[in-house]
Amino acid sequence: MYQYNHTRPTPHLLFDIAKGNAYNASSVNIFGFNTEVTTDFETVWNDGGNYIYPTSELTMTVVSTSENDTMPILIQGLDINYNPISETINVTGTVPVNTVTQFFRINSALILAGSNVGNISIGNGGANYAFIGESLGITQACRYTVPAGHCLYLFRIDCNSGTTNGQKYLTIRNKVTTNGRTLRVSEATFATSQVSYDRQVPFKIAEKSDFEFQAKSSASTNEIAIFVEAVLVRD
Repeated sequence: MYQYNHTRPTPHLLFDIAKGNAYNASSVNIFGFNTEVTTDFETVWNDGGNYIYPTSELTMTVVSTSENDTMPILIQGLDINYNPISETINVTGTVPVNTVTQFFRINSALILAGSNVGNISIGNGGANYAFIGESLGITQACRYTVPAGHCLYLFRIDCNSGTTNGQKYLTIRNKVTTNGRTLRVSEATFATSQVSYDRQVPFKIAEKSDFEFQAKSSASTNEIAIFVEAVLVRD
């Protein structure tokens, strides 16, 4: 568990964690956006559809839709043992470039300079495992895989949509897969522009778990954004 640092305290524990004042604990902000959620559940991420997880470690190919994108990108993820790994790779526009590191999971990717003009895809064999939308600079996927020896605690969840109304609502749920077992829990609907879940007791997600939020529309399509505030704690 975390240990409070008495030499650099602040009045707020979660602020201390974000500042790095607490040992073995760090803040995790997870956010995803999907502009076209259909009437079937899908992952809340800006590449759309259901996120497919790799079944083995993979060399990733990084490519942009614009030849102007020539900047370094930091890819952060996990190896086959769920240990954290990362690699910084230079995008070469529309010419694909491969990672040296093999990734079992990708938790995030972000550019380290400039602004991306095109869409940047990070994947293998035609499947995208990370996606940076045009001009966004960072992945927008409401999903996360918990590293080995850690637990993830969810404190606050905000859902936003500008397309919902009394006749066209959204259904959300939490999907967690651990050691081959999948739970789809906390299903809820909303028809307002924003709904917030401020947990007094945080929701715990165990090590080596694939966690994501899914959503579906009651009719045609809806757009949705989900923001999650969490704390990652080493056991």
